[in-house]
Amino acid sequence: MNRILIGLSFVLFFNTFSVQSQHHEKSAYIASDLFPALPGLPTGNPYRTATGEPGPAYWQNRADYKIDVVLNDKTEVITGTETITYTNNSPQSLSFLWLQLDQNVYRKHSKGLDSQLFLTNSASTATPAGGFTIEAITFQDSKTASKEAVYTVHDTRMRVDLYTPLASGQQLSFQIKYSYKFPHNFRNADFNVNRTDILATRNGDIYSVAQWYPRLCVLDDVSGWNTLPYLGNGEFYLEYGNFDVNITLPSAYIVEASGDLLNPEDVLTPAQLERWKNVRSSDKKVYIRRAEEVTDPASRPSKPDCTWKFRLTNARDFAWTASKAFVWEGIGITLPGGKKVWGSSLYPVESKLTESWDRSGEYIKFTLQHFSGKWYEYPYTKAVNVASNLDGMEYPALVFCSAKDKGNMYWAVVNHELGHTWFPMIVGSNERRYAWMDEGLNAFMDNIATREFNGGEFKGYHEIDIPVAALFADSLPPVMTRPDAIAGNEVYTVQYQKVAYLLALLREHIVGKEQFDAAFRNYISHWAYKHPSPWDFFNSMNNSTGEDLYWFWKSMFLENYRLDQRIANVINPSTGKNGKAIVVIENMDKAAMPLQIEIQFETGKKELYNLPVEIWEQGSVYKFIPDSEGTISKVVIDPQGIYPDVNIANNSWSK
Repeated sequence: MNRILIGLSFVLFFNTFSVQSQHHEKSAYIASDLFPALPGLPTGNPYRTATGEPGPAYWQNRADYKIDVVLNDKTEVITGTETITYTNNSPQSLSFLWLQLDQNVYRKHSKGLDSQLFLTNSASTATPAGGFTIEAITFQDSKTASKEAVYTVHDTRMRVDLYTPLASGQQLSFQIKYSYKFPHNFRNADFNVNRTDILATRNGDIYSVAQWYPRLCVLDDVSGWNTLPYLGNGEFYLEYGNFDVNITLPSAYIVEASGDLLNPEDVLTPAQLERWKNVRSSDKKVYIRRAEEVTDPASRPSKPDCTWKFRLTNARDFAWTASKAFVWEGIGITLPGGKKVWGSSLYPVESKLTESWDRSGEYIKFTLQHFSGKWYEYPYTKAVNVASNLDGMEYPALVFCSAKDKGNMYWAVVNHELGHTWFPMIVGSNERRYAWMDEGLNAFMDNIATREFNGGEFKGYHEIDIPVAALFADSLPPVMTRPDAIAGNEVYTVQYQKVAYLLALLREHIVGKEQFDAAFRNYISHWAYKHPSPWDFFNSMNNSTGEDLYWFWKSMFLENYRLDQRIANVINPSTGKNGKAIVVIENMDKAAMPLQIEIQFETGKKELYNLPVEIWEQGSVYKFIPDSEGTISKVVIDPQGIYPDVNIANNSWSK
């Protein structure tokens, strides 16, 4: 070690000693925790590369559905036959399949009810009802007679055993005859989560029909069969496929669904059919059924029943709605790339208010155009917005929003639920395990859209409605926590707001908007209609931005680390002498962030410095020398309040 290095070492030792002697609290920061030599994220493999892209051997299975159902509006029971064609693209043979029966959560002593995590009834007056009744499962084989399947129901999951293993590259078809009873006994119960329900309105009930058919669990290279039970909060993880759905019910009902309507001439009156055909070519609101027509029997075909036929391709789910009470309107939308789609809005007459559902078409149009232009083109031919008693829930090409919301809240819920088209409908992440990968990423995009909508009409609403420090409270779990393991009153804070805040911080102050946006678009493009893991997202952003952001993912997502930068010491030049001052900053807690520091001299001159996060690679103490000579009168860390410092009391110093 030469004399210069010895001298520098002595200065660093002296400054560190001075800091510690002046402040008895010891720093919790460990540089090697955030800046390790070995990769902190899983290394790449043939399925998922280290660059965050699907690898050359990436695979995922496929499930195609043909479903015929009848809705009995007297008993509120759906009876149906579902034919599933399942393709095994995995490298191994399968001796059984797992399916989800999510609505079994409403049965007595389900794991969801007994755990009392999210599906709770404080009044204890509702009797559990609902769920699936499986009448028969048969394998369809063109070479042999159909065989009855052996199956076992485990709470909200069902295992179907195969007579012959399904080899890699092969497919099989099987038919399920089932019925599903709406959990209508819970209508007035105190439940925190409802994703399918019936809303009573002045002119009839509105059925919100979701999780209404047995659905294949995902088999992937990360967790194998994804069979976590449905407990109420964790949402869904589904395979992609095509849907052909036929829905039969009394002709007084209007039905809308995720898919394209194939037989409008069979289910609409001649007047409605003409209006329906005109929607796509009109950029103004077109009423397919007007408010004054809702109670007019002539506004529906005179036959007893109608069968509505829908088709949806390359999607992960299918939902629908039915009601006698619907006002039905549409609006044509031209996406930035020139594609023509249309927005479909259905609501009861009591929701037709200027600050509410009267603006549905306007909100649909802006959201589809904005997200398509900025991130990835909207994939479906329509977007359906349904008034319901759900606070908000998303499905491919169809969302349920509250019939009662107005003003800011109504904008927020429509924009957010339609925003879910991109996460998880296009990018098919595992919502049951990683809710932040759809909720948080969506909330981040929603905030950008809100700032740009109608000259900022709702700007700032719902972005962060709590102090930033509260996002890092010691009591909160890390972002990377299974949603069902997060307390109900913390889910929104952790999985929505915190992630939205962090991604905005990364975009606007750490890597820059242009660099971030290109990387984010790249991630969506690579994982469209595929199943990324959190590591794929982290690796994709690292490689696209060219930055090693492990320190950020580790402290902000994998852990709930907190930031506390403090001014440890300011050493001014000796009295009467020119020279440069020394400012000593200490990182007191486990997180690291870039350092923004403003220095004011006695002369009145100010200097603002933006220093990179790399200043913390060698430890918790950073010695800073300003460019100008003279005595410092004031120092402020992060004067613009950019970074999530939990203790701003030690962020300023005055002479």
